Amino acid sequence: MLFQINYSTREGGSAQQNEASAKRALALFSKWSPPAGLEIKSFHARADGRGGTLVVEANDAAVLLAEGPAKFGAVNEFEIVPVLDITDAIPIYSEAIAWADSIT
Repeated sequence: MLFQINYSTREGGSAQQNEASAKRALALFSKWSPPAGLEIKSFHARADGRGGTLVVEANDAAVLLAEGPAKFGAVNEFEIVPVLDITDAIPIYSEAIAWADSIT
């Protein structure tokens, strides 16, 4: 299944604490590689340096949840959303509209 992962840097520290957190995040990331069962389809950083987004494929949610939130949760906040290819989603949305229209 495909998932969109949005991550943002944790807020609330002083400038010095935020700089230390950014350095720590980069040090952690430099040693990280995706585990078996997690395929990265796309990976983008926000241009303002405050996070990014990934699209990944994983059949096991435990692998997905163990990677980002468990390893990088001290420096980033995460939003993980299942996503569908638009060509798969449109028929589902169309059927949902037809169903709703059929109810009087």
